[in-house]
This record gives sequence, C-alpha cells and structure tokens, in this order.
Amino acid sequence: MAALTAAVVLLGILCVFNLLLTIGVIKKLREYGPAGPVGAPGKGMTPLRPGEELPAFTAVTEDGTPVGPSSLPDGSLITFLAPDCAPCREKLPELVAYAAADPGRRDRTLAVVVGGPAECEGFVRELSPVARVVVEPKGGPVCAALRVDAFPTTLRVRADRDRTVVTGQVLDLTREASPR
Repeated sequence: MAALTAAVVLLGILCVFNLLLTIGVIKKLREYGPAGPVGAPGKGMTPLRPGEELPAFTAVTEDGTPVGPSSLPDGSLITFLAPDCAPCREKLPELVAYAAADPGRRDRTLAVVVGGPAECEGFVRELSPVARVVVEPKGGPVCAALRVDAFPTTLRVRADRDRTVVTGQVLDLTREASPR
C-alpha cells in the first residue's frame, strides 16, 4: 500500500510540474503571437491578414513608374521575392508563367525583389516583361509597410470602396490559374 501511495504522490508531482511548464510555454507563445515577435523587418512581423486595408506605401518600379495602393487595379497580385532564397528561385518560373498567361496581368502584378541591385538583376530581367518590378534592400519601405519579412510572400488585393484590401495570401499560383 505504501508503494501505491508513493506512486500516486509522484504522479501528482509530475502532473503539477508538467502544468507549470505548459503555462510557461503558453505565456511565451502569447508574447510572440502567430508569426513571431512584432518588430522590425527580419524580427518576425505579423503579416497582413485577409480583410486588412493595405497600408500606404510608395515605390518606383524599375521602369520609373511610381506605384502605391491606389495604382493597384482590382485583383492585383503583390509578390515578394529574394534572389538568395531557394524557394523564391523555385517559385519564379511559376510566377512568370502565371502572369504571362493573362495579357493584362502585367498591370495587376507587382513584384518586389529584395536585395542589392546586382544580385536582383536576374529576377528583374525575368519578371519585367510580365510584372511591374520594384527592387529594394532588405527591410525596405514596401516590405516594412506591408509587414513582409519572409520570402516568398504573395498577397492578393482588391479595390473595395475607394480602398485596397488584402483578400488572401496566395500560395499555389498553378492552382489559382487553373479555373481560367
């Protein structure tokens, strides 16, 4: 009987210890939120969610055209790529094919290539015929305004009562292109 009592007491102590550890983990997760700690680029910013209004930003494309939320037509795609990102290099042909499939897609596709001008040159060359391209350094103004610090990231936006809102985060362009 003493062994059974000792086992029950030991089990109770282990359960209390497990509960305390779980509470500590939950507190830490609440501190970081769904996408990591909120902070500057590269520090785990919370991404824009569907239904959120697109924050104000201005940038100049590689061909000298200014862009901002008001210059994005209904159904636009904003994609963020970095040349030093392996998934971005894999996604690039898919994005080019998706944008090239629709003759009017160039005006509705904004590609933000993140990195130095020399390293972004190949991406700019491939994307320019099918998208408006902005090159900016890591943590640049468009990434900061749209809270993007992970690559590749693609946002679908639409015009809604004189404002532009995020309607979703597109992960699979081949699946999205299939209904056309």
